[in-house]
Amino acid sequence: MTDQRTAGRFKQVRRSRALLLAAFRAHPGPIAWGLVGSLLYGTSLVAWSVALGALCNDVVIPRFDNGHVATGTILAVLVAVAAVGVLQGSAGLIRRWTLVVTRARFDATLRDAVVRRYHQLPMTYHQAHSTGQKLAHVTTDAEAAAELPARLPDVLGMLVLFVVTVGWVLAVDPVLALVGGMMIPALLLVNSVYQKQVEVPAEAVQERLGRVTEVAHESFDGAALVKMLGRDRVERDRFAAEAAGLRDAKIKLAVREWMLDSLVESIPTVTSLVIVIVGAFRVNSGAITVGALVSFVNVFAMLVVPVRTIGNVLGDVPRMLAGYARVQAVLDEPLPPATADPQPLPDGPLDVRVQDLSFTYPGGAAALSGVSFHVPSGATVAITGGTGSGKSTLLLALTGLVPPAGGTVLLNGADLSRISPADRVAAIAAAFQEPFLFAGSLAGNVLLDFDAPVSASASAAADPRLDEALRLARATALVDGQPNGADTPVGERGVTLSGGERQRIALARALAHRPRLLLLDEATSAVDATTRQEIMSGIATGLTSTTTIVVTTSAATLALADAVVYLEQGRVASVGSHADLLRIDGYDRLIRAYERERVQA
Repeated sequence: MTDQRTAGRFKQVRRSRALLLAAFRAHPGPIAWGLVGSLLYGTSLVAWSVALGALCNDVVIPRFDNGHVATGTILAVLVAVAAVGVLQGSAGLIRRWTLVVTRARFDATLRDAVVRRYHQLPMTYHQAHSTGQKLAHVTTDAEAAAELPARLPDVLGMLVLFVVTVGWVLAVDPVLALVGGMMIPALLLVNSVYQKQVEVPAEAVQERLGRVTEVAHESFDGAALVKMLGRDRVERDRFAAEAAGLRDAKIKLAVREWMLDSLVESIPTVTSLVIVIVGAFRVNSGAITVGALVSFVNVFAMLVVPVRTIGNVLGDVPRMLAGYARVQAVLDEPLPPATADPQPLPDGPLDVRVQDLSFTYPGGAAALSGVSFHVPSGATVAITGGTGSGKSTLLLALTGLVPPAGGTVLLNGADLSRISPADRVAAIAAAFQEPFLFAGSLAGNVLLDFDAPVSASASAAADPRLDEALRLARATALVDGQPNGADTPVGERGVTLSGGERQRIALARALAHRPRLLLLDEATSAVDATTRQEIMSGIATGLTSTTTIVVTTSAATLALADAVVYLEQGRVASVGSHADLLRIDGYDRLIRAYERERVQA
């Protein structure tokens, strides 16, 4: 057990050192100034006690003994006291300023690093981790981690105060120094016990914070579903249970922190009382002066400040390190390997050749197995199949967002995995059945430019892609009918638009990209049949330099495609025209079932 505790201590020290070094590398200026301010503040506290002793010895006692004190002595003592006060106040301002600045800047640094890492991590990472937990890493965990480097200067300054105080009291009176020094082992014992008792509750608080954020995000994000199905009470109870767990964890941690604060404050107070009693005998014996005793009492009374500061920081270290560990876990996630010797992507519409493609989700069955087909450049190919046949997974693999377990995707003969991300992004665009819109304007969502609002006419003049994309997506009338045209904000996730309107704006965004390969995953499923056919016909005739692959179950869309890839249980069951595939019993029954669903809907 002792070995485990020792190993735990060393681990905590290593983690603390790593956190502090990371903060100092990121923001050396504020931390350095904080150290200066804290050192001056600690030194000024001792100087203040010495000045009080001088005031007592040279002004107060002579006034009572002789009835008179030299004016020069009074002025000298007052100037010294005032100088120490100014120094102490200035140092205190520096301490507070650097604490706030260090905390804010390092917090922002960690948040930025986590968000940047999220953007670099593959799609499989985001599929495996909940949004609520990821939000907690960016918010509460980063905030907790930033506390330690922000309070480090205070700790070091208070340590200096402690050391200077010990040296001064030893020089003035070793007996009283010995009496006061008895509180040091008591404080060390309290902190040692507290550290062992608080580490697990502190980690539990950070974990509970992540779970509360996760549940809240799910409830808010699915507000329409919750209300429609009458799940309000269930969701409230679910959130209440997690919130109660967080409350209990915080109370448990707060009780232990309160116990530490009480002990830390009481030990110096009791020590000061003992010093007064022993000091009175020392004054009567002539070993020290009254002023020295006043300085001693004041110094040990002030030791509550450094002891409490150090104790509070030590008490919060487990919580801070728990937050940093969760942040560091994200930053330590391995990135996808850089594309070695990237292949250039030839110009023109892309010829797509899929060869023996396979994919398996972590912990699940194979979603794709041995998928092979060919899409000539400029052609439109439809992918269809029953639920769970692998249609959407295949489209994700073609975007390059999820790496296949086996097989290859060739674009104009270049391996998709060997194409640089920049070239891939420039060549491929996709629109999905569940479109995501930002809480910006219509024009911003199409052009992905939210820097400044512009009028619809100005947008079209400045970037002709907007007008063309809206026309092909049959969204021009939609935009013109909005109160402020293309400047109209759509709300979070496009809440002010209908499902079909959101799909058309998302489709316009993909089309504004002017892709050489356009991937559509039921991207018009919420649009009426007439508009859907107009959109698909317009894309086929208006984007002659674009290869289009569309996942669909619409018979009309399937009929417009140059070829149809029919999937069953992650495998290619057949490839051919829609008319030819209707001769296959399984395909015919599937399409008829989908059409009946549409009619009934």
